[in-house]
Amino acid sequence: MEQEETPRKLCSNCQNEIAEGNFCSKCGQAQNDLEVQIYSKKWLSLLQAGLFILIQLVLCICAFLIQETSITITLALDFAMAGTAMAFFTYNWSENKQLLRWPNFSLKKLLAFVALAAMASLTLHFIANYINTRLLHEKFTYFDVYKSHEYGRYIMILSMAIFPAVFEELSFRGYLMQKLLIVVGEKEAIYISSFLFFIIHLNVLSFFWLLPFAIILGRIRIKEKTIWYGVAIHFIFNLTTCLVEFFSIDHFLS
Repeated sequence: MEQEETPRKLCSNCQNEIAEGNFCSKCGQAQNDLEVQIYSKKWLSLLQAGLFILIQLVLCICAFLIQETSITITLALDFAMAGTAMAFFTYNWSENKQLLRWPNFSLKKLLAFVALAAMASLTLHFIANYINTRLLHEKFTYFDVYKSHEYGRYIMILSMAIFPAVFEELSFRGYLMQKLLIVVGEKEAIYISSFLFFIIHLNVLSFFWLLPFAIILGRIRIKEKTIWYGVAIHFIFNLTTCLVEFFSIDHFLS
C-alpha cells in the first residue's frame, strides 16, 4: 500500500518549499500574517482597556480619599469621568458608533425596563435604609453634599442620575465591552466589564446589588445591540433614589 504524500507547504511570497514555521527561510516572509494581525489587535485592545480602567480607578480613588466633599469637587470629578468616557469612545469611533443606534426600538420593552428599574430602586432603598437605621444605627443621605446650594436638587439629579446613566453606560457597556469582545466571548465580556464596574465604585457593601445590576445591563446591551436601554434603566434607577430622598426630606421637614 502506497503512503499518502504529505502536501508541501509553500511560501506565500516566493513559493519556495518551507518547513513548518512562521517564516520562510529563503525570503523571510511571515507565513502567519492573519494570526499576527489578530494577536496585535487583541493586545492593543487589552492595553487600551487597561489604560481606561486605570484612569477610572485613579479618579475614583481621588474621590474616595477626599475627606470633605463639596459640590465643586463632585462636579469636577463627574466632568473628568465624562471627558474620559467621551475621549475613549470617540477615539475608536468606527468600532463604537453602531452602539448609538437603536435597532428594533420597542416602546413596550422600554416602559417595562423603566418600571422594573424604578421598583428595584425602591426596594433597594428601603432595604438599605432598614440596614442603616436598624442594624448599623446610622442615617445616611446622598443629599448632604448638595443641600447647601440653592439648586442642590437639580445638581444632585445631574450628578447622580444623568451623568452616571449616560457616561457609565458609554464607558462600560459601550467602550469597555466593545474592547473586551475583541479578546473574549460575550459571556466573559459581560462578567469582566460588570466586575470592573463594581470595582470602580469602591463599595464592598454594594456587591450584592451592583454586580447583578451591571450583569443585567450587560446582557441587555449584548441582546439589543445598543446602549440606550441601559441608559434608560440606569437613569430611572438612580433618579428614583434621588426622588425618594427628596420626598423623605420634605416629609421630615413638614
